Amino acid sequence: MLAVVVAYCTVAAIGAALLLTRIEHEAIETREKQIPLILSQTRNAVKIERMSSLVRAVFLTNDRRLERQLQLQIQALAQGFGFDGSPILIDGSKKVAGLAKSIVSAHQQRRDQAAQRAGGQLESSQSLADLSAYEEAMRIIEKMAKETSDNSAFVADDIAAGIQERAVEVRYLVIVFLTIPAILVAMLLALARRHLTAPIVAAIVNLDRIEKDQVLKATTDRPKLKELALIGDAVISYGSTASELRRTNLVLQVLAEKDPLTGLANRRMFEKFLAASILRSTSETGTAILLIDIDHFKAINDRFGHPTGDRCLKSLSDLLANIPDLSNPLAARFGGEEFVVVYDAPCADHAAEYARFLCKKIAQLETTGVDGNTIRFTGSVGVSFTTSSADDPSDLMEKADRALYAAKRSGRDCAVAYSELSNDATARQSHLRS
Repeated sequence: MLAVVVAYCTVAAIGAALLLTRIEHEAIETREKQIPLILSQTRNAVKIERMSSLVRAVFLTNDRRLERQLQLQIQALAQGFGFDGSPILIDGSKKVAGLAKSIVSAHQQRRDQAAQRAGGQLESSQSLADLSAYEEAMRIIEKMAKETSDNSAFVADDIAAGIQERAVEVRYLVIVFLTIPAILVAMLLALARRHLTAPIVAAIVNLDRIEKDQVLKATTDRPKLKELALIGDAVISYGSTASELRRTNLVLQVLAEKDPLTGLANRRMFEKFLAASILRSTSETGTAILLIDIDHFKAINDRFGHPTGDRCLKSLSDLLANIPDLSNPLAARFGGEEFVVVYDAPCADHAAEYARFLCKKIAQLETTGVDGNTIRFTGSVGVSFTTSSADDPSDLMEKADRALYAAKRSGRDCAVAYSELSNDATARQSHLRS
């Protein structure tokens, strides 16, 4: 592209120099030849007009002395035309001088004839001879004037034609010089858009897609510029790395929040959810915790093996993951064979009733052991409930744990609410006082 620009500038400079040189030469020619010719024609026109006036004066005057002076002036003007080199003007001026002499001679002849007649006077009217000479002289002068006018017009037209021709050449040269840069600029803009702007826009679009976690848009044409190609490759590589990082983070998030065996939320996720749930608690909607423990789980592991125990855990987790009719629930594996369910409950009785329902559903579960035997198990549930957003999550969990312990002591396969333990303790204290 740089070579094209240099070549264009060189051609433009040469073309402009040639045109200006030609204009300069024609200007010199006009100044040295044509303008002097116009001035000469102008002087000739003045002399012709002067000669016409002198001839008219010679024809009209009757004074011999004045006629002689006018004749001499006409002869002097006729001799002046000899320097211009125009045959028509030279011959015409000579003829006019001769005709002026004829007019003077005719006048003198009339005066001589009048002097010979006694008492005669010179006639005031001209003879036919001098009138004919005068008319012939005026025709020649008119022809000379026309020749001078035609020559001046020809020279002026030649100058105007030359100026017009140079103006047309300048106009075309300017048009060419302006059109070619415009075409070059348009080509440069098109090339810049294709090889500069387009790769940059593609990189920006892909960066936006990376931010939105969308599939990157592949470019059909690789950028010609090495730097832009490297940028595009870097964006694609960054997109792949970012996508892989997102997938890794997602896996890590799942590992950080999910129990790998059951797929339920783990203890860490449960504690965060419980704290948020308690903060939402009001007098109309509280937070209920159902702490669940598989009865005799150690005996199941010892008798049927850990793989069968894991199947029991998975069976219970599937039940808890599909709990119906609860508001904002979360089921989690709390540790070992303990599970926990937290949800927004309208009252403590609702939580206790749902815990008893859950015990029945657990008792209906069947798991196939590794040896193909069908295994059934039961679960105990401890329930705690609060409507105060100021309660400590650990206190609420401790209450659920106490209720679970009470359910274990009550023979397992049952649900006990912490509120029931409080009522029993109050009743025993009242009985002791009585």
